[in-house]
Amino acid sequence: MSTRTPRTAARRRAAALVVALFALVVAGTLATGVDPRPAAAADGGSGGSPLTVSGHDAFSGLKVTVAQTQHLVNQVVKISWKGGTTTDSDTTYAADYLQIMQCWGDAASGPDPDQCQFGGSSALGAGTGSQAAGSYTNTRQLTYAGLTDPAQKMPPPTPSGISYVPFRSVTGDVVTKGNWNEFYDVSTSNEVPYARTGADGTGQVYFEMQTALEAPGLGCGDVAAGHVGTQGRSCWLVVVPRGTTEVDGDSYLAQPNGMLRSSPLSATNWQQRIVVPLKFEPIGNYCPIGADERSTLGDETVAEAVLRWQPALCQTGRKTIYGYAEVTDDTARAKLASTKPGLVFLNRPPTADSLPPDRRPVYAPVTLSGLTFGFFIESQAGFTAGENVKKENGNRLTSLNLTPRLVAKLLTESYQDGNSRFAPSTAKNPFNLARDPEFQRYNPTYKDLDFGGALGDMIAPEPLSDAAWQLWNWVGHDPAAHEFLSGVPDNSGKYGDKAFSGMTVNPSYKGIGLPVDNFPKNDPFCQQFADHPDNPLCVQDKHPYASDMHAGARAVARGDTLARTTWDNTTIPPAYKKNPPQTAGQRAVIAVTDTATAKRYGLVTANLQNASGAFVAPTTGSLLAGLAAMRPSGVAGVLSSEPRAASPAAYPLTLLTYASTVPEQLGKAEGQDFATLLRYAVGAGQQPGVASGTLPDGYAPLPEALRRQTLATATAVATRAGTSPAAGDSGGDSSGGGSSSGGSGTSGGTGATGGTGATGTTGGTPTRGTTPAPAPAPPRQTSSATRGQTPVAARGPLPLTPAWALGALRYALLIALVTGLVAAATGSLLPRVATRLPAVPRIRTGQGPAAPADDGKG
Repeated sequence: MSTRTPRTAARRRAAALVVALFALVVAGTLATGVDPRPAAAADGGSGGSPLTVSGHDAFSGLKVTVAQTQHLVNQVVKISWKGGTTTDSDTTYAADYLQIMQCWGDAASGPDPDQCQFGGSSALGAGTGSQAAGSYTNTRQLTYAGLTDPAQKMPPPTPSGISYVPFRSVTGDVVTKGNWNEFYDVSTSNEVPYARTGADGTGQVYFEMQTALEAPGLGCGDVAAGHVGTQGRSCWLVVVPRGTTEVDGDSYLAQPNGMLRSSPLSATNWQQRIVVPLKFEPIGNYCPIGADERSTLGDETVAEAVLRWQPALCQTGRKTIYGYAEVTDDTARAKLASTKPGLVFLNRPPTADSLPPDRRPVYAPVTLSGLTFGFFIESQAGFTAGENVKKENGNRLTSLNLTPRLVAKLLTESYQDGNSRFAPSTAKNPFNLARDPEFQRYNPTYKDLDFGGALGDMIAPEPLSDAAWQLWNWVGHDPAAHEFLSGVPDNSGKYGDKAFSGMTVNPSYKGIGLPVDNFPKNDPFCQQFADHPDNPLCVQDKHPYASDMHAGARAVARGDTLARTTWDNTTIPPAYKKNPPQTAGQRAVIAVTDTATAKRYGLVTANLQNASGAFVAPTTGSLLAGLAAMRPSGVAGVLSSEPRAASPAAYPLTLLTYASTVPEQLGKAEGQDFATLLRYAVGAGQQPGVASGTLPDGYAPLPEALRRQTLATATAVATRAGTSPAAGDSGGDSSGGGSSSGGSGTSGGTGATGGTGATGTTGGTPTRGTTPAPAPAPPRQTSSATRGQTPVAARGPLPLTPAWALGALRYALLIALVTGLVAAATGSLLPRVATRLPAVPRIRTGQGPAAPADDGKG
């Protein structure tokens, strides 16, 4: 890693922009990769088949409930139990705890121990950090230094003389060498090595169910090669309860360290296992082979719904596959200006001057959700906390109130640990969110808690988005947040025995013009080290971006800050390596995400302060109240959010996502297929559930008025498609890859409450202060690494240059190239030359991306 300077950062951004634009023009970057991840509610539900299983023998009173056991994807599911024996300590695991793991296995009785993913956490040491436990309890090791399991048939020892339970993967590989391997490690395993039972005999954990993409050694959800299926490979959840007796019959107190020592995979412990069958949605081959494909692309906030609908849609009607590629809203808007608009998803329409004169986009509401701050925070008592607080250590906190000003503090590196505690720019500010007197006023239950080096910031997604724009619009309209960002200190306060005369914004953000459609990292401070002076620790290592909101939410669910702060001079070249997830019981992470993704990963969502002063959670009722507060955008059929809505019930970051196309630029069959998709989206696609084809938790079903608008738009698309020359109609286009599709609906009607009248109409005059949309950036294909499903194979090779890209470039490429290069070269300066916030932040429909802010790294 080389030394980073603003100049080299600018050069790298400029080069990256040129490469991205060049790749867009000369390469078919919009491959029809599909991410058919049908999301499922994290807390189960009527379609998720919650299941309760009892223990046996010494644990016959234990009853374990898994909140969802069917229609599973990569998601987080609540596991709870009652009838257990209290785990004595809140900081150690000597005895009386549960060990939980995911396994594969085809036998009706359940898996063998060599089919289970376990042992990865042993890389952190016994008991994972400060929560001490017996030496071998989180391992696959069977050699216990004097302790012998009489029921265990010992595998051959390794050259070091140690025997391990081998790991036998679903692919037939057998690994005998240790606790982790090429299939899983400390950063990827979903095992829960220690789960505590409370004083009342109950407990709970939130467990990540992993598909074959996250856990290739288990193969959950796989469909046999050459087959098309609606059910993926089943797997198992295994719970091994631990009591007070070791494998040789002695008490744990008789052990050298006064703790259980043996592995849960050891034969005597394994006999006490509780097994729960898990049914997974199919990965990859669930659509008819050879079916036509229609590509869609757009905003991430629709992804959970679109990808849930696709598997059901491709089994009906024309059995069309609807691809989906996740791209920025600007890219989606630019595509509408091309000769091959396809169908795009966006939150705000393009401006009139960014479209050719003959383009008449139509808009159809498809999902109602919200932007949120999903968190996983466990209670951690401070040094001076009372016993009533300490006894809650490790318990998950379920409430978090955030004001616009608190959000601004977290997103502007204004806490000492928002970038680095050594940064002089924030030396007089509180260390983190929990130590902020303002935060404590709104969150008194956090007053005696201490989260160490956590909660200095929140994980933010890297891509530009209208969702980010709306967040900053809400922040900028709040008087207190506006003053803070302008340089006015907040109210004075006290944390513990330390008084704060008033927290101030990080100077690198003072006067930042809002709203922007990204989450800048402006503070250039980098921490220097004597042993590697040419490789300082900068904000992009200590507080990196997530690749998107989905990746951020999954990271939070795993207690993963994404940070890379450990210098590793053994790599070539030497670099900072990724930190392991936070220790169970000591997790504290927040991320910017959408409500549906937060639900998928079992995150608690923050209550946000709206303009009335009320703190509101993103529920179906509050999202509908936020929708009712929206106002006409200036484009027919499109509503705009209202950050200063007076209703106490309104959620301030409500998001209404539209599907849009230009019917005259579509072929006739293409128009029919997209109309089918729209009808399904507001028909069966609005039915809440966890099965394929339903609406995932985290979305509010659309009101009838909006459904009528979409049905009317569908009719307009089907009727007007093919009425003017269109560039091809061969069943698929070159626009993207991923999921959603058709169905039936009822007659059309008027627009949504608060809308602008007739539906299926053309774009109108945009709000003042607009600018042309930039040239489209290459789309972010939803990859198996971040989305949780296998792409459906494309029908054939794609053209090197997508026709829609050339059409859009005719209007935007030159301007975007020149503007982008200038912005890249000067991005690090722009936040610093801004003198102050506008008194009333401008609403900029179709606003192009803000100049990238300097991250201090290059």
